Amino acid sequence: MQLPKEVMIFGRTYDVQDLCPIHVSEGVLGLAAYRDGVIYLDQSVDMALSLSTLWHEAIHVAQQEIFGNIDESQARWMSLFVHNFLVHNPEVLEFYMHGLSLGSFEDDEGKAG
Repeated sequence: MQLPKEVMIFGRTYDVQDLCPIHVSEGVLGLAAYRDGVIYLDQSVDMALSLSTLWHEAIHVAQQEIFGNIDESQARWMSLFVHNFLVHNPEVLEFYMHGLSLGSFEDDEGKAG
């Protein structure tokens, strides 16, 4: 399974593309090009690291959108939190997917949850 080719952040589509070999050789795992609408990722790493890096770069986009700047340390901890939360609580993601399949976040009897 591969990462998606694009992600939506605050209503804007960001293409997910391979990171250039120069950045990979420097140890960079990802970059968010806010103005260009692209998130670059080193797609040669394992799935867990790819997902965590995607979260990290998505958080940078959100920081830029909300605050007008980025905080590397904050993005690192937030991405690790989100990644680990979802890995260790898969039922939360399943519940979201169930809510989306209903067309809303109502319970099975049609009541808001």
